[in-house]
Amino acid sequence: MTVGAASPAPIASSFELRLRPNKVGSVCSPFHLGPYVTVLKEPVAEEGTAIAVRVLTSRKEYGHVELPSGRQARLVPGDLLIGVLGSRAALRGFCGRVPTEIRAGDTLHLLNMGGVIGVSEGNHAGLGAPIQLEVLGTPMRGGKILRLQDFAIDAAEPPAEAKLPPVLLLVGTCMNAGKTTAAAVITRHVRKLGKMVHAGKVTGVAAVKDLQLFEDNGAGRTLSFLDCGLPSTCYRDDVVGVARTLLAELSEESPDLVVLEMGDGLLGEYGVDDILADPAFARHVAGAVLAAHDLVGAVAAAERLKGYGIETLCITGPCTDAIAATSRLRSMGLRAANVLMDPDEVCRLTVDAILGARP
Repeated sequence: MTVGAASPAPIASSFELRLRPNKVGSVCSPFHLGPYVTVLKEPVAEEGTAIAVRVLTSRKEYGHVELPSGRQARLVPGDLLIGVLGSRAALRGFCGRVPTEIRAGDTLHLLNMGGVIGVSEGNHAGLGAPIQLEVLGTPMRGGKILRLQDFAIDAAEPPAEAKLPPVLLLVGTCMNAGKTTAAAVITRHVRKLGKMVHAGKVTGVAAVKDLQLFEDNGAGRTLSFLDCGLPSTCYRDDVVGVARTLLAELSEESPDLVVLEMGDGLLGEYGVDDILADPAFARHVAGAVLAAHDLVGAVAAAERLKGYGIETLCITGPCTDAIAATSRLRSMGLRAANVLMDPDEVCRLTVDAILGARP
């Protein structure tokens, strides 16, 4: 039978279903799914593998899924959803891991807006419980299970240092500290200077909205860890190689600047600290913009970056919302400016310092 379609359709065998999903998470973008999906009723419990589920619960907040187009669609019970198995260790959101085994009928959870699905590790104090999902099976195409790794770009190493464009990092003390906003402002500034900029997201959990924001502000090329076959970078030991690959790819076509956002915080579970501690990566970094929620976190994070040999060119984020904290940071010899109230100053301290440009 066909599930979620207007009329029945034959199935390949008693082990398969043919579904017409109501929604597809943006994490599935590499698959380029059509309106119908063949699903193996014996699901595979493997990170990066597509998963077909039925939505069981709804939420007023955090109750949407991001579609491949970038549009957010509200999930309602009964929806057929295609996502990808992955882990999340959000400092201000849901946490969960890929199950060790699954069967049709099991309950999983929506871990992020992009459609990353796993087993929740507990409720969030402010958000409550994530949306519950009933497992239907593993999507297939041409008799082959859909895995992100099969659609990944090839691993690569950055070119010789002399051939590498300047690299500006966006790092933060936590998620939602303003890294993406700062990256977008900086990207737009580079384009206004008549220069080429490429941008990427090195760590985090898969979604397309950040890359789309970079593109909207003039990035000529954008990539993320999703392009390397990962639904997220948490709990992994290969994130350094992913960072090098993204740097190599985004350096092609000789842009004037490469902007790299490090999702999550310096001390999270997404591998940011592992990447920054890699000498082969850090030596290519011209400097960093640090987004912080509070004054103490800003000072501590700047000191940690210094330990990696990375200069903090500017501190921004909520810690600079009031002049008191900004003045205090400057009195300590740290450059700071609010990206919303004084974007020109943020760009002067970063882009203009790196490229030797003038607004």
